[in-house]
Amino acid sequence: MKNSGIALLAGLALLGLGSWTPAAAAPGTFITTVQITAGLPNAVGVVNAGDGSGRLFIVQQTGQIRIWTGSQLLSTPFLDVSGIISSCSGGCGERGLLGLAFHPSYKTNGFFYVYYTRLSDGAIQIARYHASANPNVADAASALVLITIPHPGQANHNGGQIAFGPDGYLYIGTGDGGGGGDPDENGQNINALLGKILRIDVDHGSPYAIPATNPFATAAPGAGAHEIWAYGLRNPWRFSFDRQTGDLYIGDVGQNLYEEIDFQPAGLAGGRNYGWDCREGFHAYNDTNGDMNVNCGSVTSVDPVLEYPHSPECSVTGGFVFRNLPAHSLTGDYFYGDYCSGRIWSASHSGSTWTSTQQFDTAFNITSFGEGETGRIYFTDPTSQTLQWLAPYTFADVPPTYFAWRFVEAVSSHGIVPGCGGDNFCPEGAINRGEMAMFLLLAKEGAGYLPPACTSPLFADAPCSDPLAPWINEVARRGIAAGCGGGNYCPGAQVTRSQMSVFLLATLQGPGYSPPACPPSSFNDVPQGSPFCPWVNEIAARGITAGCGGGAFCPENLVTRGQMSVFLSTTFSLPAP
Repeated sequence: MKNSGIALLAGLALLGLGSWTPAAAAPGTFITTVQITAGLPNAVGVVNAGDGSGRLFIVQQTGQIRIWTGSQLLSTPFLDVSGIISSCSGGCGERGLLGLAFHPSYKTNGFFYVYYTRLSDGAIQIARYHASANPNVADAASALVLITIPHPGQANHNGGQIAFGPDGYLYIGTGDGGGGGDPDENGQNINALLGKILRIDVDHGSPYAIPATNPFATAAPGAGAHEIWAYGLRNPWRFSFDRQTGDLYIGDVGQNLYEEIDFQPAGLAGGRNYGWDCREGFHAYNDTNGDMNVNCGSVTSVDPVLEYPHSPECSVTGGFVFRNLPAHSLTGDYFYGDYCSGRIWSASHSGSTWTSTQQFDTAFNITSFGEGETGRIYFTDPTSQTLQWLAPYTFADVPPTYFAWRFVEAVSSHGIVPGCGGDNFCPEGAINRGEMAMFLLLAKEGAGYLPPACTSPLFADAPCSDPLAPWINEVARRGIAAGCGGGNYCPGAQVTRSQMSVFLLATLQGPGYSPPACPPSSFNDVPQGSPFCPWVNEIAARGITAGCGGGAFCPENLVTRGQMSVFLSTTFSLPAP
């Protein structure tokens, strides 16, 4: 069926003229919170597996790891270690299952790692587990304990974060051992593993190896623990790496007066001392324990990049750098929050100058932030037992709850479909044939594409003075869309869903493409004898659209800009946030 797009669409009656004219919209600064799911008591973490599944794994302090599939919270835990962690029968306090990290090659090797406090004595343990044949249930018998860190005397300040860095090594954040003012002086003791960020190589050694570039990798006994990467930390409950730059951000929980964010740019050597217990935030700490093992006058430390005082704040929860929407004004900002006040801030910096802006004052008790595979930022609230999505968005009229949000963000960020003026996208506005010519070619060729200049118009109603004429001429030359009869193109005629099926496949496949024959029809309102039937069947078979419900396709319905965003993103495999 050569040039089938032209043959089918020639002579179609006009469906009404569109009055909307494309106009670029500046990226917005909108942000909101969206509840993803509930039923998560004691939630203290959320992690993605990096395996392309899109799943989120929620850590419950009582010992369970639950899975959010993207549409439902599975009732069966991915892993349940409640029998080996510190008892939560009377409340967990700061002990329990505290952290989770998936190996960078999890998709092929099935390894993941958990951070918990041991039932018998509260010692910190890092253990490796393996996925089972069922991707939603781990092999509970596959445990291999990598490291055990004694934590005697106190039940608090256990740390809890583990994460793989961009170098492929596993980073481990440990608390100082508990008690006020670091009574055991672990923070400044380079021979103790408490009050530190540790770094180990889980791909070599038995059960792990020491990276050669660790600051004390070859130190003699008493001259520094080989696993240490950074020290002088009180309780680095949550830290993260910027997925784009590799920079390290550490949220270190303070003592009585200040909470702090520490920062290590990617590429800098380890061995940085963040000051505790000689410093709290930017300030000297009056250590009532008398610094039994440390002379603070001789300590050189690195100040945090940000701090904030207590009341109503009391406990920082470190977060992530936002990278989900590349063109958004908040992209590159670091989001963090406070457990007690529920406030959430975004921070940015220019050189050494840092600025922090409050974005939300919530009622949540924020225990942890997490990052999805596409860079979405989530957080957990055990009080409401919910998983929340921290959702920036670009257009005021396309909030994250709109059905086509991620597709609108995709086509706008890729320079394919602009906004309609101001901060709006006009998702319910119709698409006309002139605009469609441009959108199709940009989706096919990329945002930098320009069609050949118009030197001779192919249609009487699309003269070369029309900015869309080059695009209209090109879709006609490619056999994507013909005129509407009488030598005209009808650029203002709105596009129906059946016409769209032809436009999409003809653009994607190129000249001469014919879809498989129709019988039987996939939809009750597109009869087998309709010339559109093969095209409609084929876009359904490819997962581009499932129809309009009830077994119907609604072939004569006009295509809206929101729907068009879905069609273009799906047909041309545009990455969606």
